[in-house]
Amino acid sequence: MNQMELIDLQCEIEQKYAKKHVDARIRQEIEQNPDMAVKIRDGAERLQNWIEGTYYDSKMKRLNQLKKLDLERLVHEIFVGIAHFLVPTLYTNAVAQLAGRLGFDDKRDSIVTMGEIVAILCLTDAFDITKDGPQASLKLESRIPLSEECIQYILNTRFLPPMLCEPKELTNNRESGYLTFNDSLILQTGNHHEGNICLDVLNTMNRVALRLDTEFLSTIEEDPNSEFTVEKAQESALKEGKVLSAHEALEIVEQQKQNWQVFKKQSYQFYSLIAKCGNRFHLTHKVDKRGRVYAQGYNINTQGTAFKKSCIEFADQEVVNGVPPQYNKQVTLTS
Repeated sequence: MNQMELIDLQCEIEQKYAKKHVDARIRQEIEQNPDMAVKIRDGAERLQNWIEGTYYDSKMKRLNQLKKLDLERLVHEIFVGIAHFLVPTLYTNAVAQLAGRLGFDDKRDSIVTMGEIVAILCLTDAFDITKDGPQASLKLESRIPLSEECIQYILNTRFLPPMLCEPKELTNNRESGYLTFNDSLILQTGNHHEGNICLDVLNTMNRVALRLDTEFLSTIEEDPNSEFTVEKAQESALKEGKVLSAHEALEIVEQQKQNWQVFKKQSYQFYSLIAKCGNRFHLTHKVDKRGRVYAQGYNINTQGTAFKKSCIEFADQEVVNGVPPQYNKQVTLTS
């Protein structure tokens, strides 16, 4: 492929997979639906009444942050997020995914508050919260009406693969390197600023061309880093102050297994896409609030698991000469 063909393909991939484009599509359909406008106003009124109540100190502190927000706009954005849940999704997972839309600095406060908000907004009938049995976990499923085209668009949505062409040069803190959308270059909601974050370093890293080790990918199968067990699910919940029954933990384990299979399938689809397009790609990078640089990539990433790191090489390779003798030792691998 020539450069123009790669650029056109990159734009097509971004339109197909980028969540920012999907949210815009969902937002438009919700805005054009008179019934949803009624539900949004209803939800905002219910939240207003809830916020004006008197509660314990830590909860009042969390709710005071909501008083600064446009509640109708907040409900609208939460409904946009909920529209992604086309099938029953564990309530805890759904709330964790929606929490970032609040913009709170504290992650735990975001999740706790969003859990309460979702329970209140369920009364608008825009979505269902269900339970399969007395021992089962809560699940959330959207009832927001969307066109078949939009539903298919959501189903195609996933984390973006690496860029097939060189990222756009970064000139300010709210650019992404991608061709069709921008984003804050500082990780985590609420951390954005316009101070110096060494854009020259990010540009240098973005320009580094990489490739997949297709021989490695053809001979070694990707496996999860750890086993999915009921005991581990319960132990993880305890660290967050939650006690799970064996049945609840088993549901989480089954969800983890399903998520892993989806992730693995998508990864191999992207491996194949990169290989078919010339096996040359670029990763974009962002910084956290301490200035540490992180490669952006879910299925393909130089800072991922050992497997993810092992399958990536420099696209433009050179023979290294002049290595000091003490570092030029042959390593013997043992099982």
